Amino acid sequence: MDRIFFKISILGLFLGISQAAVTDAQVFDWWDAGIITPEEADEILLLLDEGNTGEACLLAEVYAQEPCEDAPPKKVKSPKQKEPKRPSLKPTGYLLVKARLDSSGNLESHREELHLSFYRYTLRLGSQRTLSYKNGDSEAHFGDFSTNELHSHIPLDTLWGTTLLYPIGNFRISASLDTSTIARAGLGYVFGKQASITATYWDARRERHDEFRSASLQADFGFGKASVWYQKDQDAPLAKIELRHRKRQSKNEPIAFAWSTTAYIHGDSIPAMARLSSTIRQSRLWGAQTVGFTAHEIYNTKFEFNTRIINPIHGDSVSTRLKATLQSGPEIFRGGFSATCIELRDDCEKSDWKGSVQSSFSDNWTAGTSARERYSRRDGPGPPRIETFLRYRDSPRNYAKLILVAPDARPSKRMQLQNEAHFAAGFLNLSVTTTFQKNVNKSLRPTRGSIAVKWLF
Repeated sequence: MDRIFFKISILGLFLGISQAAVTDAQVFDWWDAGIITPEEADEILLLLDEGNTGEACLLAEVYAQEPCEDAPPKKVKSPKQKEPKRPSLKPTGYLLVKARLDSSGNLESHREELHLSFYRYTLRLGSQRTLSYKNGDSEAHFGDFSTNELHSHIPLDTLWGTTLLYPIGNFRISASLDTSTIARAGLGYVFGKQASITATYWDARRERHDEFRSASLQADFGFGKASVWYQKDQDAPLAKIELRHRKRQSKNEPIAFAWSTTAYIHGDSIPAMARLSSTIRQSRLWGAQTVGFTAHEIYNTKFEFNTRIINPIHGDSVSTRLKATLQSGPEIFRGGFSATCIELRDDCEKSDWKGSVQSSFSDNWTAGTSARERYSRRDGPGPPRIETFLRYRDSPRNYAKLILVAPDARPSKRMQLQNEAHFAAGFLNLSVTTTFQKNVNKSLRPTRGSIAVKWLF
């Protein structure tokens, strides 16, 4: 099995799927570095396996306090390009296979999906089995439907049945029925191109199932989303807030300012159909706020300040973590520095300090190194974690990255080798991530690996 991992790793060095907002490799790195806990890593990886990159990105921003934006690229059309009068009858789609292996080579998780589109229909087979029909703003989904099909801001459980969405002018009427008689009705209104509001009611026509009776209100506007959801007999509603502002730098304004706020707020219980990560379920308040600025004319200097707040339901104290990050310098020699207060309620008894430098010494190659140290006022500084990386990128969608890590600043005692590669060309998208480790008692051996293959047709 070690040979299999080795072959996958060597292949990954020369190959490079399109990079998502957050990748398995980043989650593994945060896990190994102690930035996030194993439970938090599992939450993010599970969402990535399900294809819910938006919620995974949100968790990464709060847990790792790293910037993450899951925004799909905008399609650029030439002035002469016109919309087709009717969709093509030629079938197109892809086959996706994802797998993650543990250190013994056993299959830890896997996901297969067939996505087939023809005319106005889309068929998905795999972890979700759905037949969808879309014509303009009209939608119909048969089979499994969940967060994406219902356009829900708050993640939902998967249901089996039928859901419909039909526009009447600026109004949007929707209805859903599950085979277990869980029913949903929605009414929305669209304001212009960037704003909408939707009211939804849930019910279940079964005895002793009053807990399904709930109502929600969701607002979508230019700089964010906000939702509130209340279920019968709950002490407090469930609320989710995502606000973002990014001001573009103009000639008269040398500094571009940005901020974001993300939060979940709820009482002792949440609506039955909501599907939240375990840490969010166990927290009355869960979120983060980031403010920062970028001065492009001053060596593209960037500064960010992040505050993370988690208030457990079964706890009296609020956990607060603070992080400040500064980056500056030209591409040939760019430096960075960050300081993190692990826990504000302990008067920052423990803190992380990280310094880094990197150089894009050519159009394709980038190299860099960093050192991170955890300081304790009681025990003093700990051994620094040193990372050195080399990355080759020939396009935004094709790159390979190799990282050497000395967790205790002593490679002879303990060392890790991480490899991440993405390749997208023609009909094939490939993503490979592997991690190797060695110590004084054991030689270099694989500890985890993941691979995703996407065949387009």
